[in-house]
Amino acid sequence: MRSASYGMIAWAVDGMDVEAVEQATRKAVEGIRAGTGPDLLEMRTYRFRAHSMYDPDRYRHKAEVERWKERDPILLLAERMRDNGELDDKELARTERRIGREVDHAVEAAEQGPQEPVDHLLHHVTGSSAGTVGRPGAAAT
Repeated sequence: MRSASYGMIAWAVDGMDVEAVEQATRKAVEGIRAGTGPDLLEMRTYRFRAHSMYDPDRYRHKAEVERWKERDPILLLAERMRDNGELDDKELARTERRIGREVDHAVEAAEQGPQEPVDHLLHHVTGSSAGTVGRPGAAAT
């Protein structure tokens, strides 16, 4: 309903299925390139971990999480690629190391970057009341 209010096409996608995500993304890109405007893809996924380090994650059973881990999209893709002869263990290990290095570099860059000034936290927020938080009578930004 939210996307319809913006005149956007939207549909849900099984975010746990790499091929379904790829197909939906291709369909959206084709439409966008054809001039239909932006699309909203709702990628339905399952979060394996707690929300944060402060979340004790006591609201779901460990068995539930383990069942969902059987549908881990990355592991299933790697298995499918191995079965098709497109990936071997050495190439997978190289790819995982390369990605690990990229993530480490991104984290390092983020940690070394400047902190956002507190007075900028509400810039570019689209909610109509966002600009008034903590500032009675202030206009929305």
